[in-house]
Amino acid sequence: MGSRRARGTASTGWWGEGAPPWKRWPGTSLELDDCDGRYWFDAEAADRACDFFPTYLRHVKGEFAGRPFELLPWQRDLIMRPLFGWKRPNGTRRFRKAFLEVGKKNGKSGLASGVGLLLAFGDAEPGAEVYAAAADREQARIVFGDAAVMARENPEFLRDAAITVLRNAIVQTATNSTFKAVSSEVGTKHGFNVHGLIFDEFHTQKNRDLYDTLYKGTSARRQPLVFIITTAGDDRESICYEEYEYAKNVRDGVIEDEQYLPVIFESPPEADWTKERTWHESNPSLGVTKSIEYMRAECAAAQAEPRKRNSFLRLELNVWTESRTVWIAPESWEACRREEPATDLATLQCCAGLDLSASADLTAIVLAFRRRDESRAIETLDVDVKEGAAPPVQRRLVLDYEVEIVPFFFLPREVLRERARKDRVPYDLWAREGWLRVTDGNVVDYGEIYRVLLDEIRPRFKGLSQVGYDPWNASHLASSLLEAGVPMVEVRQGYASLSGPSKLFEALVRSRRIRHDGNPVMRWCAANCEVISDPAGNIKPVKPGGIAQSTRRIDGIVAAVIALSRLMVLPDGPTSPYAHRGVRTVG
Repeated sequence: MGSRRARGTASTGWWGEGAPPWKRWPGTSLELDDCDGRYWFDAEAADRACDFFPTYLRHVKGEFAGRPFELLPWQRDLIMRPLFGWKRPNGTRRFRKAFLEVGKKNGKSGLASGVGLLLAFGDAEPGAEVYAAAADREQARIVFGDAAVMARENPEFLRDAAITVLRNAIVQTATNSTFKAVSSEVGTKHGFNVHGLIFDEFHTQKNRDLYDTLYKGTSARRQPLVFIITTAGDDRESICYEEYEYAKNVRDGVIEDEQYLPVIFESPPEADWTKERTWHESNPSLGVTKSIEYMRAECAAAQAEPRKRNSFLRLELNVWTESRTVWIAPESWEACRREEPATDLATLQCCAGLDLSASADLTAIVLAFRRRDESRAIETLDVDVKEGAAPPVQRRLVLDYEVEIVPFFFLPREVLRERARKDRVPYDLWAREGWLRVTDGNVVDYGEIYRVLLDEIRPRFKGLSQVGYDPWNASHLASSLLEAGVPMVEVRQGYASLSGPSKLFEALVRSRRIRHDGNPVMRWCAANCEVISDPAGNIKPVKPGGIAQSTRRIDGIVAAVIALSRLMVLPDGPTSPYAHRGVRTVG
């Protein structure tokens, strides 16, 4: 199937006319050449692939719907011309894998749909099998669905390619070629003979199973092409981050892989994300497929609501973040840092939160001290307060105080180095610097937790009124502490118990009424922590993505919220009426 569109004047270089791509989009991709004669550039093949789009395809969404698919300069010169023009001595394509990471709404899915159609029905490959893949069925059908609409709504393409568009496949009977959508639901089934693989939103892929299965299916083809498209993600242990790191190393010349084409549009993490000049680095289609007004509105929303900041950075600026939805912005947490040590904690009213880990993970005790603050205007906060078995009741808190946070962290000695290596977290450095206590053995030493609470914390801080704790795996320790005279209160980990103190924690940070000493373990926990909400607007802290198995810990923040759950129900006075009561349950 040939193109009917007249080609332009002869190219002055493999990329066409004008400055080369590495000067127009610096740091985005490779400076390509023939690698000392190992490859050659087929200008006619590159032109034919580019011409395929406006000749046979139409845009299917937005203001461009129905118009011929004219490739944007970056799509043409960074993707299509290199992929389909560079050849090996035997005439097959040089590049077997391409990785494109770019902010959303820049036209990557539409481009991928067109590439899929070209590979399936315009690449002279008998029995071509092309797959649009993604983590779930709905996502996989985005690329396939757009391709189906492109094909179905252009009678000329249907006639020239002699294809039939079905519900779940596009078929070319004469060559026995197909274009289908697949998702992780196929598991690790084999039998794929893959000529083209379009993998959409790779950052949502939770494991390697689908990718490895499909990638192995390319082994029997002459010139297969794997085209990975994605925005940045938040899981640095994922297959996508692994691929992203590899792509960067190829781009930067650290790794030599002559059949891999990386194209990465990203704003530098250290750049001012509120400035419009920063937006252009990750959005090559800004002003065309993506409006500047949209970006201004999204940026304003991210500045007004910290929870939206990481989403803006990740999806719009293509910056890999520590969590999907930042709860406490790093600069907000840093602004609460105390320059000089607090000297008045011995007699201040306080409560503690205890978050016990699984056998070999991080454990946290956090003390929350209430200190009167008459230097600022009084604020109020309406929250639901849960006490005992009764339903939560709404209560108006008068914020005329600040809260000093003092954390204690524990990790077993025998797993510390392994945790530091596997989790890629400097536990060993934190231990050397005194921010993290190391306990003997390879599991959490509950005896040491008992000793610290009984022999260090209680004698040192006379205003300790209550110790809240998550009852999971803690009943024996809580009973022992209770017998020793420590007032223990169960705080269950549901919305009813945690929403009020979570909202209080957020309000205190926002108004800089939280004070802390800059403990880096606590800072890391804050950076990892997200919140989820229910339909009623209640919130509670969770690990990134709500994944309980994540190695990015939030124990310090959970313990702080538990401590606040107790502090917020105490009367404003030096002594708590609960100080001499036994164990109780909240939630």
